Amino acid sequence: MPVLAAIVGAITTGVIYWMIWGGGMEYVSQRLSAGSEQKRRELLSGRRAESEAEARRTALKTLPESRDGAVALMFLVANERGEATTEQLDLIRSEMRVMLEYGADIEERLVLARHAVKASPSKTIALMDLRDLLRPRLTRAEFEELFGMLRRVAALHGGPTDGQDSLIGEAERQLPRLR
Repeated sequence: MPVLAAIVGAITTGVIYWMIWGGGMEYVSQRLSAGSEQKRRELLSGRRAESEAEARRTALKTLPESRDGAVALMFLVANERGEATTEQLDLIRSEMRVMLEYGADIEERLVLARHAVKASPSKTIALMDLRDLLRPRLTRAEFEELFGMLRRVAALHGGPTDGQDSLIGEAERQLPRLR
C-alpha cells in the first residue's frame, strides 16, 4: 500500500510541476480554446450562409409590380431549358408589350426580372417569393393569362421539356388562390 501511495504521489507531483513550470497551463488553455474556436467558426459560417441566401432572395421579394413577377416567372420557365435564347427573349418582350402592357421601360424591367431570377437560390424559393407577390394582386382570370404566357415560352424550341412542364405545374399548384 505505501508503494502505491508513493507512485500516486510521484505522478501527482510530476503533473503539478508540468502544469506550473513545464507549459502545462498553456497546453490545456490552448486545447480548450481550439475546440471553442472551431465551434465559433462553424457558427459564423452558418450565419454567413443564411445571410447570403436571404440577400439573394431580396431581389425577387422587392419586385415592384405583379407584372414584374410575371416576367420573372417567364424567365424561370425559359431558364429551365438552359440560358434564355434570343427567341425566348423576343417572346418574353412581346408578352410584356402585348399582355402586360409595358411601355418604353421594357428593357429595364427585363433586366430587373432576369437579375432577380438569377440571384434566387432555387426554383422552389423563387416560386415561394413570387407567390407572395402575385397571390394578393391577381384575379383567377389573370392567373390563367399568366399560365398561358408561361406555356407559350415553354413551347418554343420543340415544345416544353419535362422540367418546364414540372415548373409550370408547380406554379399552377402554388400560385392561384380562389377568389
